[in-house]
Amino acid sequence: MDLLKVLAFAALLSAQSSWAMNTGGSVVLRANSTVFLSKFCFTFNATTGHNAGRLELTLHAPKASSLHRAHMVLFDDEDSSYTGPSSEWNAMTCQERLRHARYHEVVSSSKAASPKGEHITFLIKQKLRPRWWYVALLDCSASSDDLEFSYEMHMSNPSYGWASEFSTDRRLVLHVLLPLALVYGCLAAAQLHANRAVVQRAKDDSASDKAAHPFARILTAGIALALGDVLFSALHAVRYAHDGQGLPAVQLLAQLLAVTSNFVLASLLLLVSQGKCVSYIMVAGDAWKMLQLLGPFLVSCLGLELWAEHSMRRHYTTDYVYTTPFGWALILVDLFLLGVYLSNLRKTYLVERASDDSVFYKTWGLFYGLWFLVLPVTAVLAQAVLAPYVWFIFSLGVKKGTAAMLYGALVVGLWPGNPRTFFKKLDFEGSAGSSSKAQLPTLLGSFLKPLPKASEHSGRHLPRKKSMPAMSP
Repeated sequence: MDLLKVLAFAALLSAQSSWAMNTGGSVVLRANSTVFLSKFCFTFNATTGHNAGRLELTLHAPKASSLHRAHMVLFDDEDSSYTGPSSEWNAMTCQERLRHARYHEVVSSSKAASPKGEHITFLIKQKLRPRWWYVALLDCSASSDDLEFSYEMHMSNPSYGWASEFSTDRRLVLHVLLPLALVYGCLAAAQLHANRAVVQRAKDDSASDKAAHPFARILTAGIALALGDVLFSALHAVRYAHDGQGLPAVQLLAQLLAVTSNFVLASLLLLVSQGKCVSYIMVAGDAWKMLQLLGPFLVSCLGLELWAEHSMRRHYTTDYVYTTPFGWALILVDLFLLGVYLSNLRKTYLVERASDDSVFYKTWGLFYGLWFLVLPVTAVLAQAVLAPYVWFIFSLGVKKGTAAMLYGALVVGLWPGNPRTFFKKLDFEGSAGSSSKAQLPTLLGSFLKPLPKASEHSGRHLPRKKSMPAMSP
């Protein structure tokens, strides 16, 4: 139910793109208060007399009167202007906040109350670096009555050409998404080719009647979900470059696909840490255990990102979502999952250290575990090292690029006929001495469908002196 509430909330706000800036809405300006409408990262232009950005704002306040004295104010991210919410800022008077503004203009009550509203145009001039600018309404009137405003706003970086609608922090989004779409497209084609190759080799009718291997099924679905994520995200970005609004519903779908793909990848890695498909046969029940372990965490991540994109907080702060208190809590959970992964990997290695598989756990096993560090590392860098206007592109490239790299490693490891792979995924015959054959799925719709329970004595057997290590869930 919580997830449904989050999605419903996001749908209500989907008319406003999370990548402003051709947007609008309505706010209530209370007496002696400040309401932030939006923020935008403008580029810079070192040439004297040239503009870096453009802001256009139209305000409507049908009930405005001469008793009201509202200001449209602009702050930037310099220490002398506005660097985010703080106790010092909250303690300032209206006049003190006005002195911190880079620009302010009294809103004409007569114009705001007219059908056309009051139209304000402001040209951004800055020479040193990109800066965040915040648009706000400030009330300094003697009246104690609240005043409701509706507004339409358009902010742009004209020097970016076709990408002029993008804030500086999002300008390179297509440069990241399109190569990722190409990579995931190649991985999807390679995995489907591998599926067909194995199906053609599986001539034994008894093997064909058995359940398709769950690990390969999950891998195929995960790649397809990741491909859908980057394609829908790119579609939203292309439309956004055209109209400054994009396709919010498509972006929401991309976020759902992304969190599902992350669940799939985390499941595969935790299964590998338990030795599944390397030293032990995997059954469908293993996948359901992963759902119970990872589902709440990944749904929480989705809810946090949706909240960050659509809450009012994004109008007045540039904080990376995972450096908020809720974000740090989820990072702790992510580190807990890393601990589970390493604990399972260690137990499996201790049992298998006398076998050839031990090399896998010491090398590739540790390499796969790096995925759980991506979120903490990006959060720390965002907090301590990176400029706010590079957080988004950096985290997007690192998180999705790392996932693509690991999916690629799994595709290579599961490639039919690969003589150097440690994965023994094609073990479906009834005796240890039979040839290794299996039929992989051709339809993604059967992802995580309950499968017939495999016999404990099917497939490759471990020596009797060994026992499967006790694993965390």
